[in-house]
Amino acid sequence: MTGNIEQQFLGLVEQLVVAGGGGAAIAYVIFRFLGKSWIENQLAKDLEIAKSEISMLATRRMKLHDKEYVVFPELWSKLNNAFDSLDQAITLFRESPDFQSMGVDSLNEWLNGSDLSDNEKSYFVGEKNKGLAYCKILERRDLLVAYKEFGDFHKYLQSNRIFLSPEIKENFDQIDSLIQESLTAKTMDLKGYSNANNNFLLEALNKFKKQVKPLKVEIESLVQARLFPESHTGKNNRGKR
Repeated sequence: MTGNIEQQFLGLVEQLVVAGGGGAAIAYVIFRFLGKSWIENQLAKDLEIAKSEISMLATRRMKLHDKEYVVFPELWSKLNNAFDSLDQAITLFRESPDFQSMGVDSLNEWLNGSDLSDNEKSYFVGEKNKGLAYCKILERRDLLVAYKEFGDFHKYLQSNRIFLSPEIKENFDQIDSLIQESLTAKTMDLKGYSNANNNFLLEALNKFKKQVKPLKVEIESLVQARLFPESHTGKNNRGKR
């Protein structure tokens, strides 16, 4: 647009504004001066910019979803390890040798051939009830394993929670807290704090069976629905028939 045409264009727009011309009149002037092809070209450019932004957002979202799919297998594996070790720590029935029937020599022979550490041996020797002492040693070992597995799960969850959808993240956070509470209750019981008013072993068992187990099943269903949406949709449709 030359300088002369530009002055004419601006002058005409100014006149329309002074005369109270509406938006439609001004738009008509713009259309007449700029031409249909120029306007279509600008609209095409705007459309391409919008397409580019939408594509960028879609790509970003797909990357987040891809990361979630990478996180799921490892997170589920670590949850299973934490769950199984907790189960063993609080529900496993432990048998011990018949220490009462052993003489001193037999007991020493068993002790020397055992896999007990020096600290565990010292504790075992100092206790009168050898059977109970041995069971407590095994309980402590299982509890240490359970804490380690829980720690691995908790750390991985905290490091990757940003990639989880809100509903799944909420459920993983909940089971994370419940496992920790169950472990704490079992620890309190092992330290001898259980009594008639506070049975910490029963608390640990109830929390595990009534809360942790059902929630794990729910999480499994949610994760499967995210990994295999077509399969989950098919099940829902069959259920509605």
